Amino acid sequence: MALLKLFKFSPYPRQNKQDPNSGAFSCTSNGALRLASLSSEAEGPSFHLASLPTRLRAWRMSTRQETFAYGGDEVDVSVWDAERAFAPQSTPSEPESKKRKRDTLFPGELWRAKNVQNDNLGLRQPLRITSLTYLSSPHHLVSGTELGSVRRYDTRAARRPLSDWKIGKAGGIRSIENGKADHELFVSDSGSNLYAVDLRNGQIAYGYQGISGAVVSIAPSTSFLASASLDRYVRVHSTFSPPKQVGQQQEHQGEVLDKIFMKSTPTVITWDHATLQEPAVPTQEDDDVWETMVTTGVDSDDDLRSRKKRLD
Repeated sequence: MALLKLFKFSPYPRQNKQDPNSGAFSCTSNGALRLASLSSEAEGPSFHLASLPTRLRAWRMSTRQETFAYGGDEVDVSVWDAERAFAPQSTPSEPESKKRKRDTLFPGELWRAKNVQNDNLGLRQPLRITSLTYLSSPHHLVSGTELGSVRRYDTRAARRPLSDWKIGKAGGIRSIENGKADHELFVSDSGSNLYAVDLRNGQIAYGYQGISGAVVSIAPSTSFLASASLDRYVRVHSTFSPPKQVGQQQEHQGEVLDKIFMKSTPTVITWDHATLQEPAVPTQEDDDVWETMVTTGVDSDDDLRSRKKRLD
């Protein structure tokens, strides 16, 4: 059993009596979902538990903190309501005579993806979801697979992915994050490759050079991109927005700006959403003020000469 994700959150957008003031979600690979909330320091933490499918490999909370999504080995991408997932399940009064249908949603489950079509030989493609993330809308998701595919979903349009791109070149997709610019996605595979992908056509805009270990975590910000890799380095990269027109050549490509060697292997990196204020640039009015100021307390050249003659 492994901890997939630990996510700190602020109050629910939909307030009710059970909503805590602060807390954290955690999910393990065997489907144990826990919500630890702190209503006050005196009372101590309270825990809410929920059960999800097993063999999970990816779990992600939406930006609005209203839904979460997961995926894993033979577990396709699924979207749940974060509040209803912890609601007590009602026990049916009469036993069900038939088995549960495969496509029947669980209580609290809002949407479940469907596997892609069979390959050219008519063979079913295995489900190996290794990473996923939300895009700008809570209805749009992107997942990465162990076969190196990046799949884009729209929960309002269809259950099958709208796009299925082959991005990973060395092993499966290791990490995937939505960029801050429009149509920007960052993807890393199990090798040492880190790419910027255009979400409009699935093409690789550019790749980063000088990485010798698999990138296990990516943290985009408004100005830079940070990554943590298995070679014990945390790197800071430059980023450039995709071209305005689809299919245009990328004029500028990102590069590694700085790197820091860590004593232990980093596994997760994140951006705290703090930005540094740029220093103020002097204006023409500031220069005029300094020019009009009278200098005092400094002897002129004539005063220095007269004082020297007196001493002689």
